Amino acid sequence: MKITMIGCPFKTSYGYYAALLKGAMEQQTGAPIEWLASNCGCGDPAEVGKLFEIQCQNYFELPHLHNYGQRPGESAWAHSLRARASHTTYAMRSRRYDKLSNGAELVHFQQILHAYGFSVVYHWLNQPAKYARVVTVHELDPYQLEFPQKSAAYNRADAIHVHCEEMRQELIKRSVVPEKIHVIPQGAVVPESGEERARQGIVFYGGHHLMSGKGIPTLFKAMAILKQRLGPNAPTLKIHGHYSEQSPQEAQPIARELGVADKVEWLPQLTMEGMAELYRSSRVCVLPYTGGFAGLPAATAAANGLPVVSTRRAGIPDHLGDSGIWIDEDNPVQLADRVMELLDDGALWQRTSDRLSKRAREFLSMDVIAEKTLGLYDEALKHRAG
Repeated sequence: MKITMIGCPFKTSYGYYAALLKGAMEQQTGAPIEWLASNCGCGDPAEVGKLFEIQCQNYFELPHLHNYGQRPGESAWAHSLRARASHTTYAMRSRRYDKLSNGAELVHFQQILHAYGFSVVYHWLNQPAKYARVVTVHELDPYQLEFPQKSAAYNRADAIHVHCEEMRQELIKRSVVPEKIHVIPQGAVVPESGEERARQGIVFYGGHHLMSGKGIPTLFKAMAILKQRLGPNAPTLKIHGHYSEQSPQEAQPIARELGVADKVEWLPQLTMEGMAELYRSSRVCVLPYTGGFAGLPAATAAANGLPVVSTRRAGIPDHLGDSGIWIDEDNPVQLADRVMELLDDGALWQRTSDRLSKRAREFLSMDVIAEKTLGLYDEALKHRAG
């Protein structure tokens, strides 16, 4: 089977994950997978600096005209003109993707934002194709949130892949045929068992938009409770994400108001290898999310035997199964209590760590994810043939 993947080629979390999946599938099939990519327009330092995770022959660049709502001070006619121009450039990009996929039997599109966002996928699916088409929906972008009815275009794909049941239900609400949507969780590199190292502190993943559905106020309130209970022995909270080298200004006042700024360490954007290293040396991972998607930190924590205290949102249950330690949303007392239990009870910590490691090996390793993805490809080819 000749496969082409379309997606971010840079050293971002998306590029890293797609490279892992590509490598795992190539190892199982013994056949190369072609990679097709373009400049993204996201503004991430890796994209701006052209730091490639995957070197691909079929890479091209086109101009970007973003259309994520009317800008402050922009007139209605100017916004309408920019929107039309934006869709025209994204239609050009989709046609280039199609042309460079010539000869493929199946093309797998990794939908994120900008050059890989829904507008491009929309045009790509609405043009004829000889190959089977699979779309992974990593996140819903502002355009399709503004026009939910347009998501019905996904029905032109031969299969849709999502990482959690929560996203599957979101697509069903948008008139996507349920039978076409397949849930395969986000995988992670599961390290070989070795000598256990000293672990300390709490880790939290803030993603791209720290203040959007991540539970930061709840987290800082829980840290204030821990500081009140433990005094100078309270653990340090390490925060990482994709907010560039500068600590998010909007979150710092909350930490200062609650008196926990001295217990919060803002880390720069980490490589995926650096993220795994951080999780191997931390004592607890906290994910008090109320929205978004947290498959990356949940899978990484499980792979590295790091107990997770989290809400049952953001796709976390799909990744942790019955091995998570669950709390209600917006409940800082519960969050502080569960963290305290893990800090105080070594036997509880070890049981939870062992369960997570076992789940990662059985359900989240890249070999398992690759096998399930190849099975999804078979389903897509059957649908195309039918």
